[in-house]
Amino acid sequence: MATTLQTQTVMTESVRNGREAPKEQEGRTGWLRAIAPLWPLGVARILYGYLWWQQSGWKVPSDDFGRKSGGGLWYWVHQEIQYPTLAAYKNFLVNVMIPHWTFFGWMTLITETFIATTLILGLGTRLGSVVAIGMAANITIGILNVPHEWGWTYTMLIMFPALFLLTDAGRSFGLDAFVAPRLDRAAAAGNSLARLVRWLV
Repeated sequence: MATTLQTQTVMTESVRNGREAPKEQEGRTGWLRAIAPLWPLGVARILYGYLWWQQSGWKVPSDDFGRKSGGGLWYWVHQEIQYPTLAAYKNFLVNVMIPHWTFFGWMTLITETFIATTLILGLGTRLGSVVAIGMAANITIGILNVPHEWGWTYTMLIMFPALFLLTDAGRSFGLDAFVAPRLDRAAAAGNSLARLVRWLV
């Protein structure tokens, strides 16, 4: 009797581990919900965040973001003006950004630093990802027609935060792993603010 019980227990554990229940496992997976480890996305998120941190490093306020030296952000914006992808975007750069250069320089630095911080720490990962998608799309529109720029670089710049947005990338090697469960419990208890904030992590 003990042997039978042991066998049933082992078989039950096997079913739970998915070794004896391919139909059950198939039901939980599939083309759109395949099960995969989360840590590769966590590593990719940190590296992608560091990319933005590195890029923010050459937005230098003391140089007025390149206007004094003719380099940095000033140089690249003028490349976008010289080789426009869209006429409307060129008009925005010439008529809005250039006349208010220092303001937009600071906005660029703050935005890129925010993206880097949220993704490296894995804190508010979905919010950081949304901002990264917007910033990457903005860069792509501006620079796509500049000579010697490879369009697929900017496709990947948009693609990575889209992946982080659609997954719980901040819950691997990230602070969202500690924040999200607390928000889930509060949301389940009827806290509307927690439910809203949960969408950001």
